[in-house]
Amino acid sequence: MLADFNLSDEPRTSFLSFDEANNYLESACARMKVNHLSYWLVSTVDGIPDQVSWIATYDPAYMSYYMANYTPLGDPVFEKSIAENTIMDWGDWLPSDPVSRNLLAAAMKYGITKYGISIPLKDGAFGNVLFSVNVESSDAEWGELRSGLAAKVRPFAIYFHQRAKSLIESRKLTDTGFAA
Repeated sequence: MLADFNLSDEPRTSFLSFDEANNYLESACARMKVNHLSYWLVSTVDGIPDQVSWIATYDPAYMSYYMANYTPLGDPVFEKSIAENTIMDWGDWLPSDPVSRNLLAAAMKYGITKYGISIPLKDGAFGNVLFSVNVESSDAEWGELRSGLAAKVRPFAIYFHQRAKSLIESRKLTDTGFAA
């Protein structure tokens, strides 16, 4: 399932486009042997959410569905993970949270399993990142697979965020009319 991924062999340059970042995540999924990777960044201004960036390997139809029916700030896994700065196991929410059950029911139609974790990263004034990984598993295998997943994926999440920051910053400048 989760293949080792050597970050020292990876490029260090900033992504030049959202397409390039998305294609890189697709390639990383194949090399890591995971189903999906997802990067959310919620930027704030004076503590108020200002801009949301989402780069993910999910089916675009699912991403459209999610954004039409939910937002990261209405997603209990996103909110709790960021607020408590804790890694969230998606399956932990299913028994008790109707929003998570509804999200999973929709996600499964697009090849997303219940076996995933979300890792929060706080980047000061730049924003809050939630990086998620989704894998194929079974209930019997999940506990063992889950135990090492965060340690393997967190360095990649930090690496990806560093490459994405300039891209997101340039979009902020464009959106506010300061870009040349």
